[in-house]
Amino acid sequence: MLKNESVKYRVGIICPVSREYEACKKRLELGEETVYNKKKIARAFKNGIMITAVSAGFGKINCACAAGWLIGDLKCDILIDSGSAGALDERCAIGDIVFSEAVYEYDMLPVEKFKKFKSELTSVTSLEELTAVEGSADIFARYVKLAEAASGGTVFKGNCACGEKDVNSARLKETLKNSYGCMICDWESSAVVKTANLRSADCLSIRSVSDHADENMMKDYRANADGALDKLYEAVAIFIYGGWMQKLFERKNSFFSI
Repeated sequence: MLKNESVKYRVGIICPVSREYEACKKRLELGEETVYNKKKIARAFKNGIMITAVSAGFGKINCACAAGWLIGDLKCDILIDSGSAGALDERCAIGDIVFSEAVYEYDMLPVEKFKKFKSELTSVTSLEELTAVEGSADIFARYVKLAEAASGGTVFKGNCACGEKDVNSARLKETLKNSYGCMICDWESSAVVKTANLRSADCLSIRSVSDHADENMMKDYRANADGALDKLYEAVAIFIYGGWMQKLFERKNSFFSI
């Protein structure tokens, strides 16, 4: 077994559904598969980074529970929320990748009441803090160029609308885009990010677009999910194994320790 001092970072990757978990496991070359707390996990240790991916199960409760024990039991320093998403912004094409900054739980209240409770219903990833450190925006931009070249798509930064319902109508799509200022939507990101926020853990949300969040949502998802996930986990692999994640976090930790 690895000695604790040999591990620089422990990264936990939340995969809500089995096709996301299998795509992650394959592309990141994760082995050592076992069952922990009734969930499949697969692990790898490379370049000082211990990676654990979990097949969490879809929905907020499953993903919040998985995030909690990745931080508490397995001592992960960084969580990565991953999976597919619906595009709310017309700039997003199928297979494009979005790093979320703020995540909003839009399904808790009617849209007209959301602003009153926005602080309670908003979670934030570590992305803004990471890229705000001097020199880090350039590091992230160089990573983005590599990820875009590998995936053939575009990598965006934006906000995510999270709710346990399908976004499959133009009316709901426009509400989430215009009233909440979101680029993508999904079911689980808020659970992972909120858990990380409450546990004072670093967290990123990286998702790929599988559909356009309209009346053809399910048809498009079935046709596009596997290809979009291949691109997603290629980008994640470059981020971790290419050393970009480590560069960003080391710069951040050095800055805030001064």
